[in-house]
Amino acid sequence: MLSRFLGKRSSHFPSARVELEKDVTLAQQGDLDVRNDLIKNYIPFISQVTSKVCKRFIDPSKDDEFSVAMEAFDEAISKYTFGKGSSFLSFADLVIRRRVIDFIRKEAKHRGQLSFEHTGDGEEETDQTAIETQVSIQQYQLDYDASLRREEINHYKEKLKEFKIDLMELPDISPKHVDARQNAMEVARTVVNNSRLCQLFMEKRKLPMKDLMAEVSVSRKTVERNRNYIVAIIILLLEDYQYLHSYLQVETERVVQPS
Repeated sequence: MLSRFLGKRSSHFPSARVELEKDVTLAQQGDLDVRNDLIKNYIPFISQVTSKVCKRFIDPSKDDEFSVAMEAFDEAISKYTFGKGSSFLSFADLVIRRRVIDFIRKEAKHRGQLSFEHTGDGEEETDQTAIETQVSIQQYQLDYDASLRREEINHYKEKLKEFKIDLMELPDISPKHVDARQNAMEVARTVVNNSRLCQLFMEKRKLPMKDLMAEVSVSRKTVERNRNYIVAIIILLLEDYQYLHSYLQVETERVVQPS
């Protein structure tokens, strides 16, 4: 669906986001008390994201997945880069999802390996079992990639909802002509690459039309017509999507090719 689209919380409030990012900065600079307070205060957030991935209630006192998520949140504090547009909590959300999926897959792989080893009854490995092992490893990687891709899509879907855009509408709002899509992408990149426009976009949760029109060559009417498509591309560019960015890269390469 994303290929069709491209080819055819409290942190939302500016003051709250600024305060949170100040704390993240202090934690990155070595303030352990602030770091520990951040982790403690965002336990409900960490638990909620983990529950989404596991699709069940997560008990912080019992479930290993929660411990993995706590470590992921701590990792997010260390690795978050300011000025990219995406909020810290949005970035932390993605890091938690990836680490929990990684943990679940590794656990499943480990259980599968133990089961396979026990079925061998001590016999030497044959060519057939070696092939089966290789196939199992390859399938594990495919399943792992699919899980990460699915979680990125879920995250993207949630971000789009903040701008009142339905993921299922993306193929329909995509400009039909290649040049129109290319122009819309350039407008989106203008917002992402301009810190002032990006800040206005994140604060107002909409395109800053007055300021934007002074920076782009396309008409206001064209921008208005493709508003939701441009917003969807901006979100895609701002977030730390490892898999979904590949759709955008393929589309970019395609639209710039001579006809």
